[in-house]
Amino acid sequence: MAEKYRLPLTSLSFARSVYERPVTEHDQPELLPQVMANPLSRVMLISARGAALRGESLMFTPGPEYQSSGTEQFVYLGRDQQHPYVLAIVDESVLENVADASWITLREAFSTLSEAQAELFVEAQAITNWRRNEVFCPRCGSELRASTSGWVQRCVANNHELFPRTDPAIIAAIIDSEDRLLLGANSTFKSKMYSVLAGFVEAGESLESAVRREIFEESGVHVGDVAYLGSQPWPLPRSLMLGFTGEALSTKLIPDGTEILDLRWFTREELGAELRAGSLQIPRGVSISHALIRNWYGEPLPEAPNK
Repeated sequence: MAEKYRLPLTSLSFARSVYERPVTEHDQPELLPQVMANPLSRVMLISARGAALRGESLMFTPGPEYQSSGTEQFVYLGRDQQHPYVLAIVDESVLENVADASWITLREAFSTLSEAQAELFVEAQAITNWRRNEVFCPRCGSELRASTSGWVQRCVANNHELFPRTDPAIIAAIIDSEDRLLLGANSTFKSKMYSVLAGFVEAGESLESAVRREIFEESGVHVGDVAYLGSQPWPLPRSLMLGFTGEALSTKLIPDGTEILDLRWFTREELGAELRAGSLQIPRGVSISHALIRNWYGEPLPEAPNK
């Protein structure tokens, strides 16, 4: 595998945070109330329909002005150089009488929001997914209550602490001896969408082994040398995508027929021509899948507009 493919992805979205996250090793019961009382604080809203949007920006409310029936729904997300940011997990009905406001999903936000706001949304969506799904103590089934500015849930019966869960998943650009890239059509994609292959890391498995296993299971391709390139949070619902490049030791393609419906090896000329013609699409925007494809392609991808 050429050394140029081993270089880290330097332009990967969310690789360097613009926000300083709160310290969550120790509970500070006074921290969240202090942040909410700060006139500079900004509260963003998330419901089952996504984040509150006004125009092409997240909708924020000053902390002291936000009225709520309780404090369990708040999470202190962190701060930038100007403002502390707080998440409020709410019912979608809160926007019914708010002029010019709407809900936006995280996938939609990647092509709408600035990267800084998209990063804040990623963090907020990840913690929201966990808070919604972790509602009872796994040890005894008792109620959970939030602590540590919303980043910990504590059992009311046995004081057992629960922390946000992240599922590691590998995603890999597999390249053969002819410098072709392997792309597949996932059963969840729209018909013309192709991407690099990905899968979850299993218990007791190294990341490198996960790359080789997942690629073989989904494509029938044996993978030799692999190199780590970078990572990206992907809270859909709670993944951390770990990006790799890998050397293909075989080229016969056998899609699994369940998750992967079609597989193809692409030269740069073939991929560029199909993207320009609009006969094929790839993941766009901030995704690590796009970054891995672009890294192999060597220059901005000539994508046709979505139809």
